[in-house]
Amino acid sequence: MKKPLILALLAIVFGITTQAKPILKEIRTSSDRVIVAYFTSDEVKADEIDITQPELWKIDGKPAISVNKYVMQADACDHHVYLQTNRLVEGREYTVETPYGKTNFRFGSRETLCESIKVNQTGYSALSKTRFGLFTIWQGTGGNQKLEGKLPAYEVFNVKTGKTVAKGKLQEAGLDSASMEVTYRIDLAKVPEGGPYRVSVKGYGTSYPFGVGGEFSRQLAHQLFRAQYLQRCGCPIHEPDIRREPCHTTIYEVAGPIGEANIVVNGDEPTFLCYGGYHDAGDADRRAYHMSNPVINLMIYEVFPEYFTDGQYNIPGDFDKDYNIVNYTNNIPDIIDEAEWGTLAWEYLQKEDGSIYFGTETKGYPDPFAAPMDKDTKKYGTVKTDPRATNTGAGLFLHLARVLKPYKPERASELAQRADRAMKYGDESMAAPERLYYHIQRYLYYGEEKDHQKIKELYTIADSMKNHIFLTPGYSLNDKNFDNPAYIMSYVVEKERPTDPEIVRFFKKAIQNTADENLMWVDKYVFPVGNPPARGGWGHNVRQPQYAAAPLLHWRLSGERKYFDAASVLMDWKLGLNPMGISYVTGLGSHQVHNIHDRESAYTKSKGWGLKPGITAFGPGVIGRRNTAVSAPAMSDLPYLRKFTDDMALISFTEFTIFETMHYDALYTILSGGGKWNGKDPFQ
Repeated sequence: MKKPLILALLAIVFGITTQAKPILKEIRTSSDRVIVAYFTSDEVKADEIDITQPELWKIDGKPAISVNKYVMQADACDHHVYLQTNRLVEGREYTVETPYGKTNFRFGSRETLCESIKVNQTGYSALSKTRFGLFTIWQGTGGNQKLEGKLPAYEVFNVKTGKTVAKGKLQEAGLDSASMEVTYRIDLAKVPEGGPYRVSVKGYGTSYPFGVGGEFSRQLAHQLFRAQYLQRCGCPIHEPDIRREPCHTTIYEVAGPIGEANIVVNGDEPTFLCYGGYHDAGDADRRAYHMSNPVINLMIYEVFPEYFTDGQYNIPGDFDKDYNIVNYTNNIPDIIDEAEWGTLAWEYLQKEDGSIYFGTETKGYPDPFAAPMDKDTKKYGTVKTDPRATNTGAGLFLHLARVLKPYKPERASELAQRADRAMKYGDESMAAPERLYYHIQRYLYYGEEKDHQKIKELYTIADSMKNHIFLTPGYSLNDKNFDNPAYIMSYVVEKERPTDPEIVRFFKKAIQNTADENLMWVDKYVFPVGNPPARGGWGHNVRQPQYAAAPLLHWRLSGERKYFDAASVLMDWKLGLNPMGISYVTGLGSHQVHNIHDRESAYTKSKGWGLKPGITAFGPGVIGRRNTAVSAPAMSDLPYLRKFTDDMALISFTEFTIFETMHYDALYTILSGGGKWNGKDPFQ
């Protein structure tokens, strides 16, 4: 994930040039008395916009009452200058004078963007009974402002027809202790399915557009799930047409040390072909951590099978012997196809003795930067075998074998044999969670009582899941901490093999306890998070779908509505219902992360196609040990959920990984009610 060697190349890749002065891009509002002058600049300099002479900042020829600013490094820099004036008048035209330009604008509560209104900018779930936006005034160096007097009214209107579909008044929601902002709630529960809509707060301005259910939710589910396909290794990538050929298919047997960008390939080592798996992030290494994606996809399919179909996400179905795409439908649900691809690499990386290489790696990073991965000329070698790969692979192979058996019985048999070879090799080093996972899958595949007995000996370890649900599933492979519900859900939902009622009851209670832990955090904060925002590694705050998993699973098992609704609001967070008001997902939302640290996205951007859609950036919360982010207020002075810059070079914010930020995104299909997106942009 760490890319110090390429940072100096970014200016060359994107042709950054020196700009004479900042450009005034837009006039917005943050309150009924504050106009926001939004500038962009090609220079990363926090004090480039000078507000030390407030008399130079004027509205209708009069100096602003006060001037504050917020600066965010963003390839290169965004500047928000907050100009306090008298109460804004609906329909009135204003002249804004700045040292960097002059402009006129007409204020309208339905027309003027208000930065203080935060919504899911893509698609709220129509199935949820709880939907809301949030209003909070934050003005950079001017801090958070509380509304005084009578709370204003709002309306929700259809952007295309102008018709009002809901109305109300802002409701006090209290201080959000993660962002340190006084917040007000905008109830959207009665907004009907459809859109696009905007929220207009009278006298303040309007929100970014959003939709509810229907094609809005289906587009969201499609883009997020399909992003896994766009991250595949060894596979052609179409729509967008990024790769014509499979990439990184020749692997050298090096068995080098586990690390990053550290495998030296001489070129005279034995080679073998390898397909399947994923690129870790903006680079091209395959890692054992990525096993968490197929494990989780298989669980989601088993628990919610009716939501998933063949041809749903427009991903490849069958391949020829050289892994050229043959078709996009094969009578197998797409989510199973994706799980099969995520597992395939570990079959190629399994040795005859059953052990599995930790992954594939090279020295340095793919060259050139802004190019398809099938143009990468570096040589890739194996990383040494490791219990995390071998022991997790044992359960994964059987899990996939069970789900694939109705479609590909011979392939299922081969996977089951691979699982037993992995178990034979890794038995002595296998941690209890992976052992339980293996025996559950083996029992459900073969029906042998010896495996059921092992389940009876191990099942109580699942009780600790509530204590470890914030761990990263990929990083926690083969350790003692039980954190992954996918290891037990097959047993809970099994319909054919006899199961022990006490074990099923125990597993269900473990799921509920974990869901209740997530809901405790939802209740603790105003912005919807199911985790402690100040604790965790890169990407821990955008990972709300992971924290929504146990609530959704418990809803499935119990039918209790509050768990579905809580999961739904958690999954609104990364799409704009957060303090920054940013969608941290590429290609989704009006105000989205637009500088993702990803080589193929740099390529698609250079072609004018935009970024690869559906990638969730690491987002806010962790500055990173090499981070030199420029901001005002200073990054160290910002609350955790505002510690973010949208700059490609600052990878703790704008990179991602397949297993940390994209692993639970199939759950958006549950919120959409299943179905297939029609391929048309519902906002158009």
